[in-house]
Amino acid sequence: SAASDVYKRQYKVRAAINKELGYRNFNEFINEYRINEAAKRLRDEPETPISNIALDVGYRTLSSFNRAFRKEKDTTPTAFREGY
Repeated sequence: SAASDVYKRQYKVRAAINKELGYRNFNEFINEYRINEAAKRLRDEPETPISNIALDVGYRTLSSFNRAFRKEKDTTPTAFREGY
């Protein structure tokens, strides 16, 4: 079925990302991508509220964004932005 084919392709893409790029899982890959995009925007858009950037890159809550940002960058979004 078409749904089965889509699932198989999706599985292969996820497996390739995990194996070839060294991520534990697909979510780790996506989170790194989101946080790097957020970091770029924190540098380039000093007037944009952090909460807007968090929502724009796909986080539903500011607390989950802050946790993910700290895990990836070893600092808070606010401190990161103040460093630029």
